[in-house]
Amino acid sequence: MNEEQFRRHVRQLAQMRGWTLAYHTHTSRRSDPGWPDEVYGHPTAGRTIFIELKTDTGRTRPEQKLWLRHLSDCGFEVALWRPRDLALIVSTLAPGGPRATLPETL
Repeated sequence: MNEEQFRRHVRQLAQMRGWTLAYHTHTSRRSDPGWPDEVYGHPTAGRTIFIELKTDTGRTRPEQKLWLRHLSDCGFEVALWRPRDLALIVSTLAPGGPRATLPETL
């Protein structure tokens, strides 16, 4: 599964679980380097998640790590998800699911 296929799959899962707000930068040429791929909002649950999506072998660039850590340090829900994380993704996207957190190895 390439990153775009994975992104579409995660967005579909989010919509099925009531995440009504979603943002995706279609081209990063005009965005700050490292900004997360997706931002989802669930107004009923009062949650917003900033998400970086990678393939199972994809690398996280230093600018991406910087943004993810910064957003997390500011108290936002932040996730770095890969296809192998599907069970965690489904659980986290449940309106009452656990908060998204970064892997300790980031």
